[in-house]
Amino acid sequence: MIPADLAARALALGVHPPFDRLSAAELLLVARYFRRRVHAPGEIVLPAGQVAERLMVVMDGTALVADGPASSVFDAASTLFGLPIRADYRAGPDGAEILSLARPHLFTLARECPDFIVGFLSFEAGSA
Repeated sequence: MIPADLAARALALGVHPPFDRLSAAELLLVARYFRRRVHAPGEIVLPAGQVAERLMVVMDGTALVADGPASSVFDAASTLFGLPIRADYRAGPDGAEILSLARPHLFTLARECPDFIVGFLSFEAGSA
C-alpha cells in the first residue's frame, strides 16, 4: 500500500512542469526523495550568492525573487550547474510550503528519466 503522504506529494508534483512528463510510477519514485518545508512570510528560502543544494517546488503560497514572483520550480540552474543564486528567494506574504529535492537525487532523476530533462529544457526556455 502506498502511504497517503507519498501519494499526495506525487500528485502535487505531477501538476508542475517538468514533473508532468513523468509517469505515475516515476512520480511515486521521485516523490520519496522530496522533503516538505514550510517557510514563514518573508523568510529566506534560498540566499543570494550561494549555490542551491536543492531544487525547490512551491506547493502552496508563493516564493518571491527580486521584484516579483518566482517560478513554481526554482533554482534549477544553480542546483544543476553549481551557479550562484542571483537574488534571495523569499516566502511570499502568506508564506510558502515547498517540496525540496537534494542535488544528488536530482542528478539521479536526470539520469533515470530523460523525459524529465527534456521537460526541464522546455520549461526553462519558456520561462526565459
